Formats: sequence, C-alpha cells, structure tokens
Amino acid sequence: MAARKKKTTRKTARRGNVKKKTARKTVRKKAPRRGARKAAAKKKTLRRKKATTRKTTRKKSTRKKATRKKTARKKTAKKKASRKPATRKKTVRKKATRKKATRRKTARKSSRKKAASKKSTRRKVATRKKALATARRTASKKTARRKTTTRAAAPKPVRKPVPATKAPTPATSLAARLPERIGQVTHYFAGAGAAIVDVEQGELRRGDTIHVRGHTTDFYQRVERIEADHIEVTSARAGQRVGVQVSQRVREGDDVIRVSG
Repeated sequence: MAARKKKTTRKTARRGNVKKKTARKTVRKKAPRRGARKAAAKKKTLRRKKATTRKTTRKKSTRKKATRKKTARKKTAKKKASRKPATRKKTVRKKATRKKATRRKTARKSSRKKAASKKSTRRKVATRKKALATARRTASKKTARRKTTTRAAAPKPVRKPVPATKAPTPATSLAARLPERIGQVTHYFAGAGAAIVDVEQGELRRGDTIHVRGHTTDFYQRVERIEADHIEVTSARAGQRVGVQVSQRVREGDDVIRVSG
C-alpha cells in the first residue's frame, strides 16, 4: 500500500511545483523510518568521540613539540658552554696581539717624530750659524772699506806726542765680536712695519745687524731707522724705549740680539 501511495504522489507532483512540495512533506510524515532516533544518537556519540580524539591528538602534538624545543635548547646550551672557554682564549689572544701591534705602532711613530725634531733642530742651528758667519763677514768687509776710504781722503796728520795707552786686551775684542742681547720687543705695529724695543743693556746704533728671536720668529736684518718719541735718532742706550723699522712680523717678548756693529 505504501508503494502505491508513493507512485500516486509522484504523478501528482509532476503536474505542479506546489503539489510536489506538499506531497513530499506528507509522505515523510506518514512513513517515518524505523530506528531513526537510535541512528541519530549513534552519530552524535561518534562525532563527540572524534572531537575528543582530535583534541587529545592536538594536545599530544603540542606537548611533543614543546619537549623537542626544550631538548634542542638544552643541547645548544651545552654546545655553547663547551665552546665558551675556547672562544674566550681566542678573544684574549686576539686582544693581546692587537695591544702589541698598537704599542709597536706608537713606538715607531714616537721614534720618527723624535728623529724629525732632531733633524729640524740641527738644521735650525746650522742656518743660524751660517747667518751669523755671513753677518760677521759683511760687517768686517764694511769696516775695512770705511777705513780705506778715510785713510785715502784724509790728509797726513802732524805727529803729536801721544800719551802711552794700554793695548786692548783680547778679551775685550772678543766681547765686541760676540753677539749681545740688547733688549726685547714690547709692541708691534703691523701697518707701519715697526716694533718698539725696550733697550735693557748695551747700545743700539743705525747700521747694526740685529737677530730677532722668539717662539715663532727667527730672522736677521740691518737697522736702518731708529725713532725716539717720533724723532729719528742715530743710536739708543740702555733704559730707552725706541721704535725700530722691521722687515718681518715680530711678537711681544721676542729677544733682540746685536750680532755686529
């Protein structure tokens, strides 16, 4: 009877969509399956079991991963601990070699600097000696020329009785030839190219050769002009402050040495 009813419902469903839906609903209500509730309950239990098994497998896999990571970390830590003393020794050796290399480099640089400074000082001393020798030669030549001109021009003087005088001792003649410190520079005028010299000892005359020496200044020149209180003067003695025309730049505190007069 049930099979005949199904056939009739299918024939009626072909005629229209509305009848089709109503017929199927009626068929399902009229002929329910035997043991459907039991099958649904079994499916639910199976689903629950599968979910629980999945959760347990996930937990196990996460635990295994964590244990593997821990073991790997422990192995790496042990390896590092075994390598540390060797690496420390290597680093200590490298540092020692670097320090030795830097010390050698600094020693070489210092030795080179010392050698260069010694050479420069030797050259300076040699140039000063040469300049002094040339200044003395020029001064001696000038004095000889002056003497010859005066002798040729002047008439023969009448001999008069001259009192006996002592001949100059060699010490005085040597003192006259040796360079003498006269004073020091107190001020310099760059525009006029002149320096104010404080004469402390001796005498400064026009035509004398001077050696100006200081921390950065070192040159020789001939005195061509001397002024005292804006008045041109031929000479200056100890205790006077005089303006002297200079060929190069001069600094305060530079020593003025008379080489020849």
